[in-house]
Amino acid sequence: MSAFPRLPMLTLIAAALSATAAAQESQREPELQGAAPDSLRHANTASILFDRNLNTFNWIGRLSLDTTLARMHVSVAAQLLDNIIQPEGGSSSTAPGSESTQGSFALGLRQPLSDAIGVDARWSSLVFADDRGIGLSNAASHTLLLGMSYSPAAPLSLTPLGGYRWERQGDTQDRGPALGLEADLRPIDLDGYLFAGSGRFRRDAVTPRVLENHNAELSIYKPFGALSHDSLDIGFLQTRREFYSQGDSAIESRTDRLFSLANMLAYNVSDNMAASVFVSIGDRVLDKDLRALFDAARSATAFDTQIGEFRLDTWFQLAYQGGAGGPAAVLKLGYSERSESHLAKAPANMAPNIAVLFDERNREEQTSDNYARRVSLTGGLTLPFSPSTQLFLSGSSGILRYDTPSDLNLEDRDELLVVLTLGLRHRFTRTLEALVTLDGTLSHLVYLLAERSANNNINRVLRLAPRTIWQPASWLSTTNGFEVLANYTVYDFEAQTALVRSFSYRQFSWVDSTQVEFSPRVGLDFFTYLKLYERGLLKWDDFRERTENSYVDRTVALQVRFTPGETAEFALGIRYFSQSRYIFNDGVRTPDTFTSSVGPTTAIRWLIGPHSRLQFEGWYERRRQSDGSRKSLASMTMHLYVHL
Repeated sequence: MSAFPRLPMLTLIAAALSATAAAQESQREPELQGAAPDSLRHANTASILFDRNLNTFNWIGRLSLDTTLARMHVSVAAQLLDNIIQPEGGSSSTAPGSESTQGSFALGLRQPLSDAIGVDARWSSLVFADDRGIGLSNAASHTLLLGMSYSPAAPLSLTPLGGYRWERQGDTQDRGPALGLEADLRPIDLDGYLFAGSGRFRRDAVTPRVLENHNAELSIYKPFGALSHDSLDIGFLQTRREFYSQGDSAIESRTDRLFSLANMLAYNVSDNMAASVFVSIGDRVLDKDLRALFDAARSATAFDTQIGEFRLDTWFQLAYQGGAGGPAAVLKLGYSERSESHLAKAPANMAPNIAVLFDERNREEQTSDNYARRVSLTGGLTLPFSPSTQLFLSGSSGILRYDTPSDLNLEDRDELLVVLTLGLRHRFTRTLEALVTLDGTLSHLVYLLAERSANNNINRVLRLAPRTIWQPASWLSTTNGFEVLANYTVYDFEAQTALVRSFSYRQFSWVDSTQVEFSPRVGLDFFTYLKLYERGLLKWDDFRERTENSYVDRTVALQVRFTPGETAEFALGIRYFSQSRYIFNDGVRTPDTFTSSVGPTTAIRWLIGPHSRLQFEGWYERRRQSDGSRKSLASMTMHLYVHL
């Protein structure tokens, strides 16, 4: 079970597709050299990601192609995910390894016969294999669809589809006809209202199972002059998935239906101030049914269930911008509620003795009913005192009320969360800049019933993080950051129960990152990171604590960079890491364990084209364990991204 032979094959596929697409694709507009490819959305791309960490190997391959060949529109979407875990000792070990693979492939062809009529052909495949023996370990699905696209008017197109589907779950193979209908409404202006929408309806009858995937959406946009606009979105989604259950003697069906409606109204109060209101409503129903394949397999006490969910989200926002470089502020008030109901569905012609069991099952399902409401207030403020000094403040607060109607559900609770951030940025000189940030978080969890009230607690977190950036010369820059963090969790009823104990967590860290450019082609990167943290039992009323354990982490890394040109960079360095753990006995700090690792690092970055690149990072380390033994480990990450 080797992980490395996959690289030449995937690379060959990407290169072949790149050559084919480049010959057929029309000229593109000029693009900036060196731009990050992941930040841009290109239709024709191929990428391969390989990652090895200890004895775990991960492959991720993706391909996206959208082009035209002799008037025929071709679209390809493919993805391969592979996870391999090798036993300790590699291939020479007698312990079994494991592999999980999931691949998907979709091919679409469209040949226009006229301006209004075209021929469509589509193929899609999904394959999953897992030798770990957990759940459904092998499954596959393949679908072929043919259809005609018809555009009775310029903004509207209809595409009926028909075909066949082959599906396998474990050792069971099903097949049957597949039918679909697609509709697209491109933006059209009707009396000042802009309409757009789409619909996808699909039903696959792979006897004895039925699979469905329907969705439709409609958006309406209306501008009211240059100052305001209103937008309305209406959506519907229904999916039906069926799986074999109870030793393939029954089929479990899950049908999920969702209706949503969202409206947003935006209004510019003035040149500097804008207000907006948003309202969203969603209604969802999930049916879980069990259908026996023969009468003897159906149990009279196996009841189907249904889950209903209603959700309301709304907020009002007011934003102010005082011009370029001026003060800015935003304030947002939100409210949301969510109700969830569970019930058992009564079977037809239910006997009296079954009715008793049904009532019991229905009450059991209804114990999961819940209703949640949340009110939140968020805001932010930026104040530039001078061109070199800027103050910023942001915060949010929210209250959540979670109620359950059933007396058997003990999760009724209230939650309060308050977060505040205060920061100051100042540039002392052209070469020195400093930033100080102070964060505070307060959360209070209160269970309303006595059975769970032992978990009531208040959590307080304070963090002070100053940072300096110093660049005395064009060839030298250094960034230093400090952080002091204190986390205190106090239980409300610690004195009445021995199951919980209030605790504290404190942390100090320092990081230094320095870059030295010896020449336009040669540079040096130096990185140091120190973190000290400890945890202990806390007496909040007396503000005393008893430290239980503490850690000291140290990381030092050094690398030399060589840049032969604008599109390539090579780096070679060394990294050291160590962790010291201490325990406290009667207040005396005693060393417990010590681990360390040291080894070389390497990196390659190559901009193959304007939006194509190859990145490689690897490191080898020799670890010293707490028992004195040593272990050698190699890890690497490779990412190949090609814009076709």
